[in-house]
Formats: sequence, C-alpha cells, structure tokens
Amino acid sequence: MEIANIISLLEQMVDAHEELLATALSKKQTIIAGELNELTKFMMTENRLIKRIAQLETDRGMESTRFMATKGVYSRVPVTQKQLLSVVFDVEERMKLQQLHEQLGKVVNELSRVNEANQLLIKQSIEFVQFSLDVILMPEDESYTYKNPMTDSRYDSLGYGRHQSRK
Repeated sequence: MEIANIISLLEQMVDAHEELLATALSKKQTIIAGELNELTKFMMTENRLIKRIAQLETDRGMESTRFMATKGVYSRVPVTQKQLLSVVFDVEERMKLQQLHEQLGKVVNELSRVNEANQLLIKQSIEFVQFSLDVILMPEDESYTYKNPMTDSRYDSLGYGRHQSRK
C-alpha cells in the first residue's frame, strides 16, 4: 500500500511542475509586454509552487525511505528512482512509477528551457532600460559629430590656439 502513497506524491509533483511551467510561459508574455504588476503576481505564484514542490519532494523522500525499509533496505541517503524500482515487483506499479518519472523529467526540462528564455528576456530588458537611460541622461555638450579643434575653447586653454607659434 505504501507504493500507492509514493505514486500519489509523484502525481502531485508532476501536477505542481506543470502548473509552474504554465506560470513560466505566462510570465514570458508578461515580460515581453513589460507589465510589472503582473510579473510580481507570477513571481509570487512561482514561490508558492516552489515551496509546495519542495514539501512534496521531502514527503516523497520520506515515503520512499519507509517503503524501502519495509523491503529490508535501509539507507541514510535519499532513495533514487532506480533503487525504488529495484524493489517494486508489481508490473502496473513499476510501469506507473517509470511513467511518472519520465513525465516529471520532461516537464522539468521544458521548465528549465522556458526559465532560461525568460532570464534572457529580462536581461535584454534591463540592458535596453540602461541604454535608454544613458541616452536620456547623456550631457548635451557631448556629441558624436565633428568639432573643429581650432574653435574649441578647451583646445585654446591648453595653449594650442591658432595664434600660438610652434617651436
């Protein structure tokens, strides 16, 4: 019966990761649109989901350790999926565990890809804001056009004026 608890926890983990993925995809659109209030809401949702996933992972680890103990396998380190499968002999339960493990892996990989894209978008947004601020705050006397050094007062103050003789 304990394997059913582990399967249930894995199903909940898959659901939570899928919800986190949906949030990350929605967040991408919010970043593009520049909607900071919505972005804050998504980040709060993500934090809540991450805490939930962490708790589910803790519960799954404890449940797996208990299950392994009932099979006579004691370990001080967290039980891996491979170790768990090595003591599950019911075909249906074994297949369900493998399916959930694969499903979780796919969702986590997709989540990682979306998060990397979101980080890149945020970085680009920050760079654009910095560039915009630099353009807005650029002093007026700095220009990228040609100035004749002979008419520049800074040039004359250094003693290189038109009327100065060269030695």
